[in-house]
Amino acid sequence: MTFAPRVHRQSGLTAVLLLAVLITACRPGRSPVTPGTRPSSSPATFSPVTSTAPRVSPTPTSAPPTPTPAADALQNTVNQFVTAWENGRFSEMYQMLSTNAKASITEQRFVERYTNISNGIEQLSLSVQVTIPADPTPTGTPPTINLPMHVTRHLAVLGDVSEDNQLPLVLENGAWKVAWTPGLIFKDLTADRVVRYDTITPTRGSILDRNGNVLAEDGPILTVGVVPGEIKDEQALLKALSDFLAMPADEIKKRYASAQPDWFVPLKDLPIADRPAAEQKIGKILGVALRERRRRVYPYGPAAADFVGYVSPVTDADMPTLRSRGYEVGDLVGRAGLEAWGEKYLAGQKGATLAIVNQDGSLARLIAQKPAVPGDTIITSVDINYQIEANKVLGNHAGSLIVMDPRDNTILAIASQPSFDPNLFVLGMTDAQWQSLNGPGRPLLFRPSQGEYPTGSIFKVITMAAALEKGLTRPSETFDCGLDWHGLPGVTLHNWRAEGTLNLIQSLTGSCDPTFYTLGLRLTRLDPTILPNFARAFGLGASTQTSGIVDAPGLVPDPAWKQAKLGQPWFDGDGVNLAIGQGYLLATPLQMANVYSTIANRGVRRTPVLVTRIKASDGSVVQSYSAATLGTIPVSQQNLGYILEGMEGVTSTPLGTAYYAWKGSTIPMAAKTGSAENETSKAHAWFVGFTPPDHPTYLALVMLEGGELGGEFAAPLGRQIIEYAVSHPIKPVAG
Repeated sequence: MTFAPRVHRQSGLTAVLLLAVLITACRPGRSPVTPGTRPSSSPATFSPVTSTAPRVSPTPTSAPPTPTPAADALQNTVNQFVTAWENGRFSEMYQMLSTNAKASITEQRFVERYTNISNGIEQLSLSVQVTIPADPTPTGTPPTINLPMHVTRHLAVLGDVSEDNQLPLVLENGAWKVAWTPGLIFKDLTADRVVRYDTITPTRGSILDRNGNVLAEDGPILTVGVVPGEIKDEQALLKALSDFLAMPADEIKKRYASAQPDWFVPLKDLPIADRPAAEQKIGKILGVALRERRRRVYPYGPAAADFVGYVSPVTDADMPTLRSRGYEVGDLVGRAGLEAWGEKYLAGQKGATLAIVNQDGSLARLIAQKPAVPGDTIITSVDINYQIEANKVLGNHAGSLIVMDPRDNTILAIASQPSFDPNLFVLGMTDAQWQSLNGPGRPLLFRPSQGEYPTGSIFKVITMAAALEKGLTRPSETFDCGLDWHGLPGVTLHNWRAEGTLNLIQSLTGSCDPTFYTLGLRLTRLDPTILPNFARAFGLGASTQTSGIVDAPGLVPDPAWKQAKLGQPWFDGDGVNLAIGQGYLLATPLQMANVYSTIANRGVRRTPVLVTRIKASDGSVVQSYSAATLGTIPVSQQNLGYILEGMEGVTSTPLGTAYYAWKGSTIPMAAKTGSAENETSKAHAWFVGFTPPDHPTYLALVMLEGGELGGEFAAPLGRQIIEYAVSHPIKPVAG
């Protein structure tokens, strides 16, 4: 059995991959037939092709006649053959062939042919309908009969492909046998013709920032390779390539050792920007070839990697889930970030042609074809300049930095450190690079939405809101903010600094732990579910439902959770811990940014927005996204005012925990800092705030893993990014 080439074309490009799916008729003692020419790989305009042969069905009657014994025997043979065909039991089919049919093809060849065709055309299933007359009348000697047959193939790319045909049967020794020929597989298929199936891979859709800057696209890359027959000085070639590509010379030689003289043997893919250097250092060496091809390109590399994500080739392990969607091994598929979230939009739709061709490669019959449809474009709310600045501000700190516009809840920047270069997944990486991606720094973890942390004192706005709403305190109530708190019997809890006597608003400004210990104790003794329920009302413990992001839910502990998870009752100390954002509480940076966006929006909780629009290749809008209202927090405007007053003092008064970080700034801020103890010796540092407090246009959250004090380390970074935003004003995304 031979195969004609299966050609994968990229839209507008020459064929880049040849796979075999052609099947020829094989006769004993005859060599397989191979097409003499290869079809053109230039793009074509496709339209569905269907069979024009009429489908034969029994004439309906009010009462079908009783089948004759001859009809029964015929029916049994047809049923067995069709059932075996539909279920891929090709050996069983072969046993039902006539003597002449078996003489034309061996069982092994028969099984191989059917198997290769069904696999090669990406057949998912097959259905066959054969029409048998009530009183069949064979003709000729030996008696033969041709039954109308309708075959429908369900293909991964082409969908349903149907054709009408004839099922020939012959009576041998009193039993009906199938007078098989190649035309039974596909009509018009003969011994000297083959089936060709070509797929056309569409251009993958781009990912853009809010201003149209490309974050990911199918663009040119440089492939460095060798043409063995053109090599003159092998030692000089190997040394130059080894030095330039950082590849061992013996590995390079091994790559082309068994290649034909005129083959182009690819060695390594490089960014297209490396072409000038490649031409200068290796371009003039005989045997070296530099070729451009299109692959996935990420122009900003690590700066946008975490939310854009990356693609990588489909593997054998992926095929059980991806085969039905038309994917093949080697196709690119989104693995993380927007590349994975938007796969159904970005991938486009593959095209394909299914045809029968003659031995010389000319077309005998076009069975079906479907054009490739380019992928859609994803437009984000991110400004790449903000994103680059956010990464600069974070520097080498492990953590997150988020900038939002509270007016429409769009995300302007969402940085995660450490990051990675998504181009490595396309260009290839060394073992050391792969190990670093999976090392303790976890650069593949998208910290803003997947990192779950105790929040520390930035949770205190929720505690203050709950206590005010339940009438357990008032703004003027004063508290002893010394170093120690003795509210729980036999337990002494500490304050992070001695602050004297403060009222409730001042306690938020100075982040007085004893005040919030007291409020937590009051709340949990009134009802231990009050504070957890307020936390959930602010959006904690659940997905933010952000367009384009898969996020972790975090954890809001309560008595039911603790009993179910730990088998322990809820103690007063659990409520006290929760009140300062400690204990079992976990939240993502994006969740906490949205908590403060809710406060900035005066109590309306909405979904953050990362993806704003999805556009088709013709420019039409496939889908639009905006901030959806999820609810209103159960906090009065008056009490929100008290919270805002306490937050404004954080950066503007000496009592404020971020006062020294913001000293000298003319930008008014409503903010909060936090330091959250965790499993390591160093606390996580938080800063979150928005400006201006009365009509916020910019919100920034900084979270540093192991960053210690939020006011000392996170707040200065918050100031840097806010000052950048204020000096580079941005307009809300147009509806």
